[in-house]
Amino acid sequence: MPLSSWHAAARAAFTGALEAGHPRAVTTQAMARLDDAPTYIIAIGKAAAAMAQAVRDTGCTAPGIVVTHDEGFAEIDNMRCFASAHPVPDARGLAASEAVIRAANELGADDHLLLLISGGGSALLPAPTDGVTLEDKMALNAALLASGLDIHAMNAVRRLFSRLKGGRLARLAAPARITQLLLSDVPGDRLESIASGPAVCDPVPLEQVLVMIADHALDRLDVVARMVPRIAEGTADLPLREGDPALRLVDTHLLASNDLCRTAATTSLAAHFADAARLDLPDLAGDAATLARSLARSLARSLAHHVSDTSSPDRMLFGVTGGETTVKLDKMSGKGGRAQEMVLAFADEMHRLGAEAPPRWLVLVGGTDGRDGPTDSAGAMIGAADPFDATAAARALQNHDSYTYLAAHDQLLEAMPTGTNLGDIAIFLTAGALYEE
Repeated sequence: MPLSSWHAAARAAFTGALEAGHPRAVTTQAMARLDDAPTYIIAIGKAAAAMAQAVRDTGCTAPGIVVTHDEGFAEIDNMRCFASAHPVPDARGLAASEAVIRAANELGADDHLLLLISGGGSALLPAPTDGVTLEDKMALNAALLASGLDIHAMNAVRRLFSRLKGGRLARLAAPARITQLLLSDVPGDRLESIASGPAVCDPVPLEQVLVMIADHALDRLDVVARMVPRIAEGTADLPLREGDPALRLVDTHLLASNDLCRTAATTSLAAHFADAARLDLPDLAGDAATLARSLARSLARSLAHHVSDTSSPDRMLFGVTGGETTVKLDKMSGKGGRAQEMVLAFADEMHRLGAEAPPRWLVLVGGTDGRDGPTDSAGAMIGAADPFDATAAARALQNHDSYTYLAAHDQLLEAMPTGTNLGDIAIFLTAGALYEE
């Protein structure tokens, strides 16, 4: 099979993953199962407009509020629609937060609130707690994004500084009933981390979060230094814990996740490469470049093992995984995203391995929202036979400037924005020496 067909197969699998988690389709399906019509709708996240429009398309006319990012913004009939900033919040998000707080406070026991929650909600809906300003939240978000903490840890910190996160929106809406439909953008689908859980209890012990703050020097920020004593002594407004009466009014449904997207990609590749063996891969987590290099070495060992076991030098393997890695930014940071950095680091390690590397391999990593970091690309794709400049690649990785390198070599992955972030999808193909180009 020509190696060029690997690129097409990987691209088709990635497209299938995006389609499987499309917000309109899964929201429409969920509305058909809803027993009671909502009286009010609040949609928050990158997929907010798409989800809200899907609700409208089912015939629901309830009023509501939509808070999303600029790229996903759309006007929807009988709804107040806000565009806000991501990943660092802005004043527009603060205005949207105030509107959400007022609306939730006005709900009564006869109301049924439909919450539509998707990735990005943490930044899009900043609602600083008492004693915290928007500028404080912006500084904290920027520090968290550069800290190297994973999404669960970042959101655990964010929940301490909010009026809406960590179940507080449910408390504001009580005694109204709530149905929340969630699109998960976080590893493990931990509900408290999806938009920082506006209608979910916070399961992370307070002492653990305070240790994370100290270990990552977040208390160097004035706002954190001011708030930590109040948080530690319990005089600050803290997230809701399991068993809180307000949370008993919440009915939760997870509609789509990275697992659903992975399954779609795997099914596509299995149909294309019927005789290939499947790789067992770890979730995407931790530093993007470090994980990529580890996976490159692991794939080389896996292929050698399979070839030895089957006496088939042209043995082909494929694997799909997903999740969310991190990139710790520094003063040398250029342009790129975690998916692009992972692809470039994987390719760099394969070329460093020399004769130990599989003769045939391909890697694709992309964001399910169609955008990787602050770029216009979904990610990247590189194969063994594609052009590779080791010196330029090493320099790009050192400066976190993967986009510049990949754009120059025509190795960026383009995709239409989906309006939702369900984490990243990574596809790996490898084969032995006799596998035809």
